[in-house]
Amino acid sequence: MATIPSLTRTIDDAFTHTWLDIKPEATDQILESNVISAALKEKGCFKTQVGGDRITEPVRYGVGTATHIAKGDTLSHGEVQTETMAWWNWKYTSSHASRSLIDDQQNSGPLAIKKLVTTRLKAAKEAMEDDLESALTEAVDTAGGTDLRADRDPDSLYNILPGGSYYNQAAGTYVYGNIDTGTGNTWWQGQYKSASGAAELVLLDDMRNLYNTCMRGRRRMAPNLIITEQNMFEVYEAYAQERSQILSNMGSRLADLGYEVLKFKGKDMVWSNAITDGTMFFLNTNFIKVVYDPNLWYQMTEWKDVGLQNERVAHINSAWNMICSQLRCQGFLGTYS
Repeated sequence: MATIPSLTRTIDDAFTHTWLDIKPEATDQILESNVISAALKEKGCFKTQVGGDRITEPVRYGVGTATHIAKGDTLSHGEVQTETMAWWNWKYTSSHASRSLIDDQQNSGPLAIKKLVTTRLKAAKEAMEDDLESALTEAVDTAGGTDLRADRDPDSLYNILPGGSYYNQAAGTYVYGNIDTGTGNTWWQGQYKSASGAAELVLLDDMRNLYNTCMRGRRRMAPNLIITEQNMFEVYEAYAQERSQILSNMGSRLADLGYEVLKFKGKDMVWSNAITDGTMFFLNTNFIKVVYDPNLWYQMTEWKDVGLQNERVAHINSAWNMICSQLRCQGFLGTYS
């Protein structure tokens, strides 16, 4: 008969082996458990970076110069600075599974062990699912344009496009990717448009205007994903004039997962309750990355004793952050009443 210490080791191994077996599927389920991460995954935004003390991305903000010359003119010279480096800190997310010596004693049979493992890992996975959506949509201070979250929190859509009075504030007001977004750095600012009237009357015109502003006449710069909240999604569906443009995208992975997907100018449009009422994000996902370290991506630790207790805990940890290397082709529309 197994003693409690050997039984504890058996259950430790059962948790570890089970997590390793289900990890690929569990990771997919976590990423597809909310429409925002599912949409970003479908657009290919999840990228790997192994190690490093920070996440870096080169940012092009200028072009070289050319001048017209005539005989006898002095030619220009010197290096023209056209690129800089944006960088973001790694952020870390952790969930845990716990059990006690009493759990081990009471779940000593193979079927009982399997049930215990399944129940506790399911709870840990659901916690990570809930956290992912809130992390991707955690808001900054929309009134003052400053980031009031803890330094440990991952960057969200509202870091890319804080909204509110952030737009065109003075230098030093808001920094993203460790580059000042204030006056003088218009190349490092998102596009903002305030509602020009009631959504039922002007939404389509406002959407077209912001889309074209982000696009700047170049298809590569055009938003390819629109995320809004439920009411705005329903207003668009009800009042859009070009009915063929709003048909559900039934052939997409998002639709296969059960999410409602409409179209605007052929681009996907989805909704989430995590988005601020009366607003829309116009995103060009070619310049958005959810960077993660594959060596620390939903990795389960060893089981550890909790001091002076009959409790044991294991953690599931991830190193990641969301970044954007081109703010000027991202747009924020709102706020409609």
